[in-house]
Amino acid sequence: MKREIIVIFLGLMLSISAISVIGVKNNELENGLIINLVQAPGFIGLNLEIENTGETTMNDVEWSIRSKPAITGTGLLILEKFEMGSIPEIGPGEKASIKFTPFGLGNIYINASVQANGIFERTQQRAFIFLIFMLNLKETYKDIKPVEAYQRLQDNEFDLVIDVVGLDIYSLGHLPGAVNYVWADGTLNSKIPTLDPNWTYLVYCHTDPPSTASAQALVDAGIKDVYRLEGNYRAWVNAGYPVET
Repeated sequence: MKREIIVIFLGLMLSISAISVIGVKNNELENGLIINLVQAPGFIGLNLEIENTGETTMNDVEWSIRSKPAITGTGLLILEKFEMGSIPEIGPGEKASIKFTPFGLGNIYINASVQANGIFERTQQRAFIFLIFMLNLKETYKDIKPVEAYQRLQDNEFDLVIDVVGLDIYSLGHLPGAVNYVWADGTLNSKIPTLDPNWTYLVYCHTDPPSTASAQALVDAGIKDVYRLEGNYRAWVNAGYPVET
């Protein structure tokens, strides 16, 4: 029993965020904000790196990181964790690094977002976690809430919206302009080779397992900008947004 308490205590102590800002020189990057989730030394957690590649100082840089269990695969024991904060400023050519150490056992998703000087960026990774050790960190899709998805849809920021539910349910109601590439019967997998890898996609279903698996399938095929509607179709309808039949 004492051993288990020590392990849990160690995990909680290491989960405290640490922020550092270091100067870097990378003049080849375009102006703007770049964020990445990278493996921390010793596989203990990960770091959120925020880089200012512009020519002006970024003030009041707001960041947030969330970890949650993976819907698909083995999420045996994942303690959900959310942290947020702000950095007073990041100068041109500087990079801020934020330590984040979740705790659990199984497949885990970690998503992060950063906002500064009117610029908003997000990223999400998946990994296998063993206590505090993060293994096999990989790029994955990005979850998006209905309110942001609706605004992006209004602004024509999605090149294609994909509903992966069965045709009989799709015909009862779907997001405006959504195509029906069913996950369960293999239609989506047959369509993926025809999709433009440079497009931005929004994927959803009526439950989490098909939507997460479908969104990940697009990412695994080399498509970078893949969003999954958080809460799926029901969340969209409950928010009062329009549907088509």
